[in-house]
Amino acid sequence: MSVSAFDGLDDNSFFDRVKAKFTEKAPDLSKTLNIAIIGKVSSGKSSLINALLQHSRRQGLEMAKVGAISGVTKDLTILKLDEKVCLIDSPGLDDIRAENSKVTRNFLKHIDVGVFVVTGSSDASQKKNLDDLRKHCDSIFVVLNKIDEWDDLDSTVLDEVINQWKNDLKVDKIYPTCAKGYDPKSRLPKMDIRGVYQLRKDIEEFLEKKGKDLLLARHMAEKKSYAVGIIAGALVAVAAEAFIPGSAVYITATQAVAIGSLYYLYKGQILPKTAAIAILPTFLSQTVGSNLFLVVKSFLPPTGIVDAAAAGVAVVITLAMLATVNSILSEGGKLEQEELLQSKFKTYHKQAKTLFKDLALTDINDFQSLTGIVTKFLS
Repeated sequence: MSVSAFDGLDDNSFFDRVKAKFTEKAPDLSKTLNIAIIGKVSSGKSSLINALLQHSRRQGLEMAKVGAISGVTKDLTILKLDEKVCLIDSPGLDDIRAENSKVTRNFLKHIDVGVFVVTGSSDASQKKNLDDLRKHCDSIFVVLNKIDEWDDLDSTVLDEVINQWKNDLKVDKIYPTCAKGYDPKSRLPKMDIRGVYQLRKDIEEFLEKKGKDLLLARHMAEKKSYAVGIIAGALVAVAAEAFIPGSAVYITATQAVAIGSLYYLYKGQILPKTAAIAILPTFLSQTVGSNLFLVVKSFLPPTGIVDAAAAGVAVVITLAMLATVNSILSEGGKLEQEELLQSKFKTYHKQAKTLFKDLALTDINDFQSLTGIVTKFLS
């Protein structure tokens, strides 16, 4: 749909606009904002989803399956609400981990909003399950569903139950809800939906205020993993090139290509090779002695010890250079900012020299080792 989940919510709210579509092929959850409905079997999660989506009884059956028998939802049920938001009906977290499929592992890594559903009298053991969910996401709405079971008692009883849940779960707010009537065998003449409006409203406000930031953070984290690969690959290349006669030319070319790759990663545009090479003097002016050594060495025949030293120098300079470029581009900066480039490069160069001081040549020739090193260096 053309309207984004993150546009103004005004009169036409997000849940009013969505046209949820069940998807059998799991979408790339790293590129969507994911709302997970988590709770014990038969806690009414599927009915709650149908109520959140404001479906009628017939429409609801087409979305989240509802039944009186435990375990109707045995796997993840993924509903695409729009191009940016997925709502996921799931069994408990223990069941998710027990399945241990690629889809469920991906799901656990990418829960943005958790809707934790409980029912009945307070169960202190649920605190462990809630804490478990907190390990996967920071934003959680706790729901006490099926409040209709307290209808025949004094109205104060429900308040007492809610307060007990708050105490046992150590939460400040609980949403009391009822989403009754979605079971295909229900004899209720009409639906009994209570408390869902406020939950829906608060989820919408969360999407509006924090949704963009969450997606951006995930997007940048994904780009960072690619950036690490680009940088580690360049370090392996320059370490090997240091042993080749005329190595300075090859090292410069590798650095320019890596800068161009990082530029494309963050900007989505191709940086001309001449533009990438034009940036190099900004860095090299900060390490005149080291670069002079590399240039002189590149015209000498292979000597073993000197070559190893040159490899170390090339790796240090290249790491500092590419870390600088990565930092500026990931923060939305421009590579034309010469003073910023020099300032960041000085800091990274000092850190890189310290980092590689005690590393063996085998460490800087191994891509996997360098990947771990670069990941920590950029964090």
